[in-house]
Amino acid sequence: MPDSAKTGRLARLLLDARAAAAPLAVLPEELATVTAAEADAVQLLCADALGPTGGYKVLQVADRDGSFGFIPASAILASPATMPATGTRLKIEIEIAFRIGRDLPGRADGAPYSAEEVGAAVAGAFAAFEIVESRLPPTPPPLAARADAMSNRGLVVGPEVADWRGCVRADVAATLAISGRVVVAVTGGHPSGDPFHSVPWLANALVRAGRPLTAGQVVTTGAFGGSHPIAPGDEVTGEIAGFPPIAFRLVP
Repeated sequence: MPDSAKTGRLARLLLDARAAAAPLAVLPEELATVTAAEADAVQLLCADALGPTGGYKVLQVADRDGSFGFIPASAILASPATMPATGTRLKIEIEIAFRIGRDLPGRADGAPYSAEEVGAAVAGAFAAFEIVESRLPPTPPPLAARADAMSNRGLVVGPEVADWRGCVRADVAATLAISGRVVVAVTGGHPSGDPFHSVPWLANALVRAGRPLTAGQVVTTGAFGGSHPIAPGDEVTGEIAGFPPIAFRLVP
């Protein structure tokens, strides 16, 4: 079972770092080593403190266990979007995200949802930018980063494509440019292969965590081409084949 005193203390430090828009200078040694269950307990405490949860980021490869990070509803912006720069260095990723069309509270028989059941609950998909910002000191332990909502700062979502299945493929092409400089130009290379692959895992993991996916929430599923630093004033454009292009500006 998670240590409630430990998780509560780490959650408060991370919430304070969010409010200050500055990373922690030091992570106390006794808080740096957390279990997966403690990391998720910490981020769910933070989620409760920050208002409605608009969605999640997820990483899950093959049949291995995955991880997720919550995204506050207030941090989900429609493209073209702007965001004020903070005192920390931000990064940006281009991803495919999904909007959940109906609640996934768990099956009545207790069995996990199948990929087909979760796919049927998806209302649409879109290109998205994930804005990445760590509230931790440099090179934190991986599970501490998980406690920090997997370093999510926000999400920029593009226009939704309802007939998404034909667009979401392992060999889809993606591009990302920062102030006119192309930093991603790939075909395929998603960490899960198929960008939808991790969504059923997430749906079942959140049922087990007591935070099931609900209609309207979004799920973003990992970067094409990795994370790239952005600076105040940068104009970012991105496109994934089959989806409308998206745009973002980091305001000085």
